[in-house]
Amino acid sequence: MMSRSHINKPVELPPRIPARNLVLGLAIFLTLIAALFLLIDRTRMFPDHFETANGRILEIRKVVDGQVDSQYGGRMIYGVEAHVQYTTNGKSQNRWLRVSDNMPRETLLLRLTSNPKECIVYWPPKQPENARCWIEPGSSATSGSPQ
Repeated sequence: MMSRSHINKPVELPPRIPARNLVLGLAIFLTLIAALFLLIDRTRMFPDHFETANGRILEIRKVVDGQVDSQYGGRMIYGVEAHVQYTTNGKSQNRWLRVSDNMPRETLLLRLTSNPKECIVYWPPKQPENARCWIEPGSSATSGSPQ
């Protein structure tokens, strides 16, 4: 018979990371993310040289932007438009405008779930036909009419 004395040796396990170190690291990470979020000026996501006006959103719709075909099939690309009333140069405007194309789709959908009633309408100088609608963070259905 063979000796099995080597089987009874205790196996050395790698050192454990205490749970409190993991929780502390996660808390520090989340605090840094929150600080970065607060430091970024999110109130003006469009360039300062654009002209702006406060707008009142009447309704929102999803529109087809295009279609992508490939050898594996196709898919539709959708965008969002808002029916907005706003005043520019003393004239009242009532138009369908693109909504915040420069943000991730998930962020836009999250903002739309609050049923916003206001947006900032912005356009390049001397090009009001290229106006777009920016839904600010925190816009809600209970907010008053634009000034």
